[in-house]
Amino acid sequence: MDAIENAIRKAFEKGDASKRPFREKVYRSAFAALERTLEARDDLSEDAKLARRDNLKATITEIETEFVPAAAPSSPAAPKAPPVSRPEPRRRQASSPQVSPEPRRAPRPKDDNGDFAPRIDPRDRGFTPDEPSQEDAKRRIRAALPRQRRPYAMLFLVATLVAFAGMGLWWTMSSGILMSSDERDTSVRNPPLALEEDSFSGGDDASSSGSRGSRAAGQWITVFDPADPTSVSAPDGGNIDVMRNDDQIFLRVSTAGSAGISFDVGQGVLETLAGRNAIFSIEARAQDGEETQLSLSCSFGALGGCGRTRYVVGPTRADYLFEVELPNQSPSGGGTITIIPDATGEGHALDVFSIRAARATR
Repeated sequence: MDAIENAIRKAFEKGDASKRPFREKVYRSAFAALERTLEARDDLSEDAKLARRDNLKATITEIETEFVPAAAPSSPAAPKAPPVSRPEPRRRQASSPQVSPEPRRAPRPKDDNGDFAPRIDPRDRGFTPDEPSQEDAKRRIRAALPRQRRPYAMLFLVATLVAFAGMGLWWTMSSGILMSSDERDTSVRNPPLALEEDSFSGGDDASSSGSRGSRAAGQWITVFDPADPTSVSAPDGGNIDVMRNDDQIFLRVSTAGSAGISFDVGQGVLETLAGRNAIFSIEARAQDGEETQLSLSCSFGALGGCGRTRYVVGPTRADYLFEVELPNQSPSGGGTITIIPDATGEGHALDVFSIRAARATR
């Protein structure tokens, strides 16, 4: 199950998924969230964005087939009534056409030598008959046809130009070319795909972030488990508390300013993922029902890093994913994932339930 399908199904749990209006509301929220993500991704081509939209449509179509009722059995066909014989009408005897005898042609005159004189066509003398010939009628019809077709061709040309102009206007508005750099928020490199609280009924926010349209292949590898907080380190002024609530163990972290909490990534994990596209999943939520901005970065030694990514984390527990392409090299040691619980510097705390990794497949 990919991140998009997981987000939609978690949203279904907040309401009555058997009702079609509720499901449509969740689907519209997923489309809106995807468009916000694509608007912020200037590094993606139009083909890549179209592929993500098609992937979301295919996922929604697959989910919606679970709610289609089975077709009712067709009723047995009614027996056909026996044909009714009707008396055949008497055929009227066709009258034979009356044929008038063809007038006999006058004998051709002879000249003085006794030979038949040539018959002269009146048109050879410059005489033009009053009625047009059959060839003249055909030429007039062919000349009139283009004049009749010309208005329809003009209408078709105008409609085609209007359609192309509308498509160009829609593409210009949706691609964000006319937006300024501040409106695009170019500082956010890879924002998450999230279903916001007011997008569907049923309670708290249910958010989830997406990778580049990839799915996890095989088993997830545990990078961090709250039951073992020894792999976590905090700078001066940072707080790390192991919390337990309803048989759930999680780590509540907070820092002052822009300092980050470091989570160790074992060398064995990096060796397993080397030379592949890897998906990392951070399961987290904001504390006390308030949103916070999670910012993360990676350092995997010889395998590089993951840049800097920022997410808006809501109060509902959700998975926040990011994808990394790791080179085919042997790591000389482990790495770290550094998380800033509140990139705005307001000191909001973040609850981290787990960090996992897996190989990615498209």
